[in-house]
Amino acid sequence: MASVTACGSGHAEQVVAVDLASLDVGNYPTQPRQLGTVANISQARYIEAERLGDYVPTPADIDPRFVHANPWIATVFLEPDASLGKIMAVDRFTEAAPDFIGGFVSSGESEANNYGIELTNAVMIFPDEARAAAAATALEQLDFGYAPNNQPIEIPGYPAARAHWQPDKQSIGSWYATGNLVVYTWIYDYPKIFLHKVDRQALLDLVRRSLDTAVPSLARFTPTPTDKMLDLPRDRESMRARIAPRLEFDAWINPPGVYAGMTARHFANDPVNVAKFVTDNGVDLYAIDGAELYRARDVAGAQAVRDELGGLTRKFTASAAPSNLPEARCKEYIGRQQRLTIRFYCAVSYDRYAAYVWSNQLLDAQQRISAQYALLVNAR
Repeated sequence: MASVTACGSGHAEQVVAVDLASLDVGNYPTQPRQLGTVANISQARYIEAERLGDYVPTPADIDPRFVHANPWIATVFLEPDASLGKIMAVDRFTEAAPDFIGGFVSSGESEANNYGIELTNAVMIFPDEARAAAAATALEQLDFGYAPNNQPIEIPGYPAARAHWQPDKQSIGSWYATGNLVVYTWIYDYPKIFLHKVDRQALLDLVRRSLDTAVPSLARFTPTPTDKMLDLPRDRESMRARIAPRLEFDAWINPPGVYAGMTARHFANDPVNVAKFVTDNGVDLYAIDGAELYRARDVAGAQAVRDELGGLTRKFTASAAPSNLPEARCKEYIGRQQRLTIRFYCAVSYDRYAAYVWSNQLLDAQQRISAQYALLVNAR
């Protein structure tokens, strides 16, 4: 049996004791894992890129207009195609940046569905400052040759940045080396391009504002020495131990990982709303593997996160909670994007943790969230 009562200053609801043996968990695991250190250099590179993510600002941090995110491109990447292929030439990326370790992408739009301005920052890790600087130059030169009308341009306040633009398009690309990192900033203004309007100063001002925000934040990132990369842990504070592993047939864009709570904004459609419930409930850690997991400041905070994740809008209608787990919140997507969107979602909380799962079958979503609840209890 398991029960949770209020603690701290929060106001937790009274939770009925749950008999774990009565839950329908299907074939999903209910015991925590111990992941240890990375098994190879590829895993190490991913973990290093995930560590970097905690210091990459979102576009909304740079400019409050960017309230929409694009979580459908890879945020954590080793291969550039899935993350950078849309916004720069990557056919010779390995040649231009042979010592690249890993990267983290943050992208946002002022209007959804390419109706506004898109701002993307791709931050890339290199072994040292010299190789980062060389990569910034080489990557800009590679992309410069991609369009015949590209022209060099200087970013105000950042004379070391390597940048170019097309004078007939409201778009710009900038590569700036800071420490052992390269910040690639890309801006594309869909309305102005559609209307054949160009505002050079607006592009320069936004790149500068982006770097003014990103550079001091990234300065707090401490890179792992290359000879210590294989010592990196695969888990942080046993967060992934509390999540079921991914299934082979599920589609994933990013690798499993653990992040600071606010970093969850990078993986959400609505980063501003995520920032609010993370702040309101003291969420200090966020993890994703076979589910999403949030660690709040207390029981009440975790329950509030559960209610937020499982909450209903005009795009969602309530679905039945799993048998013997009435605390779970399940819902069904009924919006216009049904062919592109997973149908069922469930959330549950236990102690300081709130978990979120999804599936195209209600029974499967119910089994996943039941197993996830048992995992949280068994990981006490």
